[in-house]
Amino acid sequence: MKRFYGLLGVVALGALMSATAQVSFTHIKSVDLSRYFPANGRQGDLASDVAFDGSNLYIAGMSTANTTAASVGVLKISNVLSLDVNSWTYTPLITLTQAGQSRSSYIVYRDGFLYLGTGLGATDDPNQPPNDAQTGIRKFDATTGTQISGWNSSGAVPGVVLPRDLSNSTRAECIEIDPGYQGNNPSLAVLARGRGFIFRRDFATGGALANILATPIPGCTGPNTTGMRDITFSPEGDAYLRVDNSIFYAQRSGDNTVVDGNSTRIFNFCSDNPFQVLINIHYLRTSRGDYLIYNRRTGDANNRLNKVFVASGSGANWSSYAEITGDEPLPDGNTPAAYTLDIFNFTSGFGTDPSKGDVNLDGVVDDADLLAILFEFGSSNAAVDTNSDGVVDDADLLNVLFNFGSNPQAQYLFIVHSTISTNRLDIYRVDSN
Repeated sequence: MKRFYGLLGVVALGALMSATAQVSFTHIKSVDLSRYFPANGRQGDLASDVAFDGSNLYIAGMSTANTTAASVGVLKISNVLSLDVNSWTYTPLITLTQAGQSRSSYIVYRDGFLYLGTGLGATDDPNQPPNDAQTGIRKFDATTGTQISGWNSSGAVPGVVLPRDLSNSTRAECIEIDPGYQGNNPSLAVLARGRGFIFRRDFATGGALANILATPIPGCTGPNTTGMRDITFSPEGDAYLRVDNSIFYAQRSGDNTVVDGNSTRIFNFCSDNPFQVLINIHYLRTSRGDYLIYNRRTGDANNRLNKVFVASGSGANWSSYAEITGDEPLPDGNTPAAYTLDIFNFTSGFGTDPSKGDVNLDGVVDDADLLAILFEFGSSNAAVDTNSDGVVDDADLLNVLFNFGSNPQAQYLFIVHSTISTNRLDIYRVDSN
């Protein structure tokens, strides 16, 4: 889920913005997750995707092991908006045995449930018996990690949406939340490589809904292409697809239709290698405009684009806005290392803002926050150090007093960045200017 070009400026606290910025991306956290995704780890060895429920993160892992079956799953990070990263809780929530060899995992959160696609990209041969241990999409309780066994009860294997359930496709590539036309009738969107459809599944039952025909035209090497990789939607339901490493746009015209029944290329990356996993895109709506967040994977070790691209615009019209490189300074003045590879995935969402005084993360700045700061006054307790300057002092007390009685909310962009040996989470606050 991403977008385009130049690094246009670094301002105080690591905020990225253009010369005529509408929003800035303020770097607030950078955390190494490598120990949770070791070689042969329970959740896989590479962080593949991320979902957010307003207070917790869910990191889906994949396996790069040279084997047909490997452990993959989901790591839950609780209390992730706390100013003190040492107060975060890491829970291995889900573990499955699925296809290895760089078969991707994708995850979304909705209304207390996780929808998890694992082993994506592995072949499910419709002429052979169903192999739900190889690849599939499942629904889980986000609190307990329990699989909802009755989901997609009419499929080839109950509890799993297999590629063969997608109009007899042989492999699925990604999942995403489709908000529906004009925000009505949301569903789970699924892409299958080699097909020109956006498949849709019912959130509650897993049953098939009407597909959306959205063949990308023109392709990099011909009149059209079906090399689906990732998808994101505007809140109105317009679709943006990563297809053979370019970006395509389809304007929604109804519940299961787009204008002209196809999607049109709006970013041409035909020079990039299309045969790469984790070519991703994310639609970000803010109070000051819309943005596309995406990565590019060239396939050339000597010409990697180890950064996140941001474009601003709407519909089919977008322009370059900023680049996120990972080494933007943090609020405490430390500077993380720059990103070292081109594998990224993203999500965004709203949550309470402890930098505005809600240090106990209950959604309101009140006596509890004031007392928390008074009890820690003069200490270096990061959880109540609202400006992250290393000491709890008058500045933090005044921050609470100035915001007393408010319900501070912030919009956040979460980025997972992975290599074979490194897995990293970066959090940016999306600030309107």
